[in-house]
Amino acid sequence: MRWPGRSLFLTIVLSLCLGAGVRFDLDLSRTEAYLGEPVLATFSLRYDRTMKVDRVDFPVPKLRDFAVEELNASAPLRRGTQRLRLYRYLLTPLKVGSLKIPPQTIEMAYQDRENYRYISHTYRSPSRSLTVREVPGGLKLVGDYRMHMRSDANATTAGRPVHLELQIEGIGNLDFLPAYDLTIPGALVYPSKPKVTTRWLGGTKYRKRFTQRFTVVAERDIAVPPLTLRYFNLHTAIPEILRTAPLTIRVDNPALRRERWRNAAFFFAGILLGIALTLLTQLLRRHRKGEGALLHRVRKARSDRELYRLLLPYSDVGEIQPFLRILEERLYGKDTRSFDRRALYEAVKKSTNDDE
Repeated sequence: MRWPGRSLFLTIVLSLCLGAGVRFDLDLSRTEAYLGEPVLATFSLRYDRTMKVDRVDFPVPKLRDFAVEELNASAPLRRGTQRLRLYRYLLTPLKVGSLKIPPQTIEMAYQDRENYRYISHTYRSPSRSLTVREVPGGLKLVGDYRMHMRSDANATTAGRPVHLELQIEGIGNLDFLPAYDLTIPGALVYPSKPKVTTRWLGGTKYRKRFTQRFTVVAERDIAVPPLTLRYFNLHTAIPEILRTAPLTIRVDNPALRRERWRNAAFFFAGILLGIALTLLTQLLRRHRKGEGALLHRVRKARSDRELYRLLLPYSDVGEIQPFLRILEERLYGKDTRSFDRRALYEAVKKSTNDDE
């Protein structure tokens, strides 16, 4: 009975000794931050490299005052006589004041060297505090960014879509940036849901990218207006405004081109017709202005009887006499010969010396 008790005692002692060589810690990239400024939190688990670890369970921390984003968990690293596991997260504070990060628990299962049984044990990280300040001007977006808009084509044809891509890159809380609403006069715009990705660059460095795509369909040339971004710059500590460059995309529309040529032809034809009518009117006015009273009345006479009465006082004029005889026959005889008014007009004009 003494040996089993001694074996159990040794097992407990060895387990405690092995457990004493495990350390779970938390480091923050900074102890002060602006509201909405992400802070890199690194949880580190250190243990003796001779330990045979079966599993390590560390769930994503749930913190009431922070938005938590997991970056990556490293594979076990060798550090001298120890092994190291790192768990990195971006913690974005959601309110101002002195915020507490309570101890977090990690569970590790490792093999007992004596009886080869696996023992599970939990370890707690120390608590940390972060002082969060209000952002001047009350801006919700903070960071340091670059912004640009790209198009997959500089020219297209009517009805064929063009794809635009908006990208905003840098450090900060881009996850809180709402989707953009792009309006292009005379075009249909279909926006996609924005996507935000985060990449760890080593150490305390990271990079975020906001991507939103737009599909544009138009019948005429597309003029993409600038989009703006207003935020608080964490490096300069002042508000800044970014703008994308305006884009112009040519749209080839054969039907519209034919319509434009047709409209242009009608326009110039109308101009020419207007000029012709103006000249004709001026000529007619000059002609009528040069007419004498008799010529004007002859031209306006509506019947043979009216013409006869107009010409009767000029019966002794040789050029008019033949026309009077014809009118007499038409009025009082049975003559049905045709009557040339143009010839009469020229005869009266010649006899009265009423030239243009």
